[in-house]
Amino acid sequence: MAKLTLVKSRGIANILTSWFVDMSSRIGIAGQSAFLNAVGQVVLRLLTFLANSYLIRLVSAEVLGVVYVRLTLLLTTTLFLSREPLRKVSFTKHSPEEWPKLVGLIWLALPVSVCLAVILSLIWMFILEPPPLLYYKLGCVVFGASALIELLGELPYIYLVNNLHIKAPLIAEGTLQITRTVVTIALAHYSTSILPFIIGHLISAIITTCLLWGMYFMKVNKTDKVRYEGIQVSSVHLRLAVSFTKQSILKQLLTEGEAYVMTLFPIISFAQQGVFSTISRLASIVMRVGFKNIEDSYYLLFAQMLKRGLPLEQQNKDALQTCKETLGNLLRFMTFFGIIITMYGLSFARVALLLYGGKKLADTEATFLLQLYCPYIYACGVNGISEAFFFSIMSQVEVEQHNYRLLVFSVVFLGLSIVLSYILGTPGFILANIANMVIRITVSLRYITSFYNSADMVYRMVPNIPQVMLIVVCGGTALLSKFVLEIIADSTLGYILHVLIGGLSVILVLQYTWLAEDQSFKLFIKSILPSRVRQKLE
Repeated sequence: MAKLTLVKSRGIANILTSWFVDMSSRIGIAGQSAFLNAVGQVVLRLLTFLANSYLIRLVSAEVLGVVYVRLTLLLTTTLFLSREPLRKVSFTKHSPEEWPKLVGLIWLALPVSVCLAVILSLIWMFILEPPPLLYYKLGCVVFGASALIELLGELPYIYLVNNLHIKAPLIAEGTLQITRTVVTIALAHYSTSILPFIIGHLISAIITTCLLWGMYFMKVNKTDKVRYEGIQVSSVHLRLAVSFTKQSILKQLLTEGEAYVMTLFPIISFAQQGVFSTISRLASIVMRVGFKNIEDSYYLLFAQMLKRGLPLEQQNKDALQTCKETLGNLLRFMTFFGIIITMYGLSFARVALLLYGGKKLADTEATFLLQLYCPYIYACGVNGISEAFFFSIMSQVEVEQHNYRLLVFSVVFLGLSIVLSYILGTPGFILANIANMVIRITVSLRYITSFYNSADMVYRMVPNIPQVMLIVVCGGTALLSKFVLEIIADSTLGYILHVLIGGLSVILVLQYTWLAEDQSFKLFIKSILPSRVRQKLE
């Protein structure tokens, strides 16, 4: 009997040990996935940054406005509304037996996506006012078709991410961006119309989808292959997907609201849209690449560690505590990052635009727009993390309730965008976006505080007074050097000195922040770094 009890005890100990190891490994994988994808995406965006800085010297601002605002809106609307609900449902923790039903849901969504792409393409071609450019209608057709081709790769993408193949999203996105950029630039030497962009999007979509299927067949084992008869769809998954679809429509309006206003209302010209989209793409190196990957990685972590729809008392206590600490550290990291970006963005916005598009771009309102974008980047980072946790644990009923809130947010945001853009012009769109993010952050943090019955995560966002003072002093020094060296000594040497002063002050801020932080935050930062970097810090 004693022997039997000992065996059982060892069995339980092994199970607990296995659970803790699995939990910690998932945190490490999620963090390293976010770090790897963020760094990889930044590298990719830096490459496309250099390519686009060359591209905007070849084509007109009107072409950029049509491609980067109107046609890209057609593409992103189709993609986001088609795959965002599927990913939200599929990335929640499921048993292996549920995989065939997820496969059925993914394939069932494809005919809906075809209808959506056709309808949007027809609206873009025949209802919206066409720009005075060649190949516009062809662009509408091809951009819609490119979205559908990318959606054919959704099944292997979801499988690879669910099985923690963390390099798959980076490889797919890298292939898409690099192929699209190379083809577009190569053809732009022969045509300065929108035709190079059209061909680039089509070719990159085909290659990326084929690559995803190739990785899928290479990774999947014989034991992982699922045999099923016909299409199986779970009613629970279907209802949840419908709820997330409603949410995605509203979230798309909130995310791309300024693009819809520009497309539907003739508030600013296509040339002004081109300048705005150029600034938006420059800011997206951080905002829509690094933040999006961090949000996706930690949404997957929270969704698999906590059970959707269950109250605090019915959740695993260790998982709750781990998620609480992780969320608090993430929010603190985003706060520091956002404050630094905002402070130094005021000083280096013009330098960035001089490198990106030359004086032709830097001497326009683009400098002021990029400065306004810096606090918006901060708000996007905090909102992405808070909503990742928020959406990962909501029940279907809570998702439906939140959809009504998003509907109100959408109406307020679109109203603000229209009013502020009429009054202030292009800067009005950015101010409306900042207000929208502040409202969404408030709602998410209230839910998180209510869920945990604690505001500890919110307090973690607040830096201490010495840290704030140091950031303000160093940021002010960089701003002073901007006025002195750019205005009084407007030369190459002046800009170099300005960058050196700013770089040294950033190093000082980062060094002090690292030394002043608690052990929990340091361990969190180390956990998301690659092992070689982590060993150097230790």
